[in-house]
Amino acid sequence: MGVKAQVGYQISLLNTATGEPRANETVTVSISLSNNANEVFYSETKSATTNDFGVLSLSIGNADTFKDVDLTKMPFFIEVTANGVMVGKSQILSVPVAEVAKQLAPIKIEEIIGVWEKYDDYSNYYYSFNKDGSVVETIVTNNNSRSSSGTFFIEGNYVFIIHEDKGTYFCNSFLIKNRKLYGTSGISSIYTKQ
Repeated sequence: MGVKAQVGYQISLLNTATGEPRANETVTVSISLSNNANEVFYSETKSATTNDFGVLSLSIGNADTFKDVDLTKMPFFIEVTANGVMVGKSQILSVPVAEVAKQLAPIKIEEIIGVWEKYDDYSNYYYSFNKDGSVVETIVTNNNSRSSSGTFFIEGNYVFIIHEDKGTYFCNSFLIKNRKLYGTSGISSIYTKQ
């Protein structure tokens, strides 16, 4: 898995005065991976040696490089400097398949169990998911709290919550992505796990 999560990168280093390849030369390389908002989500510095033709081959990252990356901020970019000189910045044309697949895989109940919170300017909202399939929704406004209980189930990457309020049943649905719950019922709501 660690190998599949890495990014392969090759570049030719040339002598700027002669245009000749910088063969068998060891350089200090700094690498950063960023998203389309120019936010760096991974960086590293390493020593690497060019081959007989001046080509520098790098394996960038590890098993956790793309673990928490926000796939909604694609495309991703790679920036490389060698001995402090910018070599280039280019778009990564594909994300390691294994890491994307993990984010799209069906959610397990263990990933849901716990307390999830959303805050706005007026209130705090909580969902407490339990192993037995029960859920408690709590809304705290101006130090007053109101709670209702219900049940939940998971279907693929979605969590469905069914609860009762004064004899009426309601169903809320959420998409689980990047360790957050995104409301799918037309209401802008994003819950994060506490």
